[in-house]
Amino acid sequence: MTKYNEFENDDYLLKANLLDIHDFEELEEAEAFTFSIRASQIEQGAYKIIAFTKDDFVALHYHLFQDIYPFAGQFRNVQLMKDGTRFCQVQFMEAYASDLFHQFKIEPNWDTLEFAANRLAYFKSELNMLHPFREGNGRTTRIFLQTYAKSKGFLWKYDTMNRSEYMQAMIRSVMSDDLLEKLFLDTLTRID
Repeated sequence: MTKYNEFENDDYLLKANLLDIHDFEELEEAEAFTFSIRASQIEQGAYKIIAFTKDDFVALHYHLFQDIYPFAGQFRNVQLMKDGTRFCQVQFMEAYASDLFHQFKIEPNWDTLEFAANRLAYFKSELNMLHPFREGNGRTTRIFLQTYAKSKGFLWKYDTMNRSEYMQAMIRSVMSDDLLEKLFLDTLTRID
């Protein structure tokens, strides 16, 4: 089992992509293009997240990244660290994922906006710390949680978030969900 940081991961992505792209900027463009096509299929209803299990999360990752990465829909087998954050260690990922996705299953109704923001912040930070894939964790989590919030009667307007505030809240979520919860309070609305 190897260990890598975000820079070593970039090299891996260049070597492992399905389109045989060797320039990182070109790879980013191709990834964004293929992702946008697959994400639009979700918006149009051609692909649906039926439940909120680990298998559904993995299938979503596969759907979004199948055109560009051979590891789409597969948990990583390397340790992952980005900046100062060490994500879930490989040897604990299955147990962590089992517990986390069990929590999705037994989650009570979200009766208030405050409760919805609190729970969404919790699940967002936990899925971020799980960080099960070599690439595409944030986008997969966002789509998964937007759909989950809808199932609980809330619309998460991710595109209205201030990106800088969101990134700071995600960094802080390793220690506390407070900033993330505040951002969700501002970007969640009840579906009537």
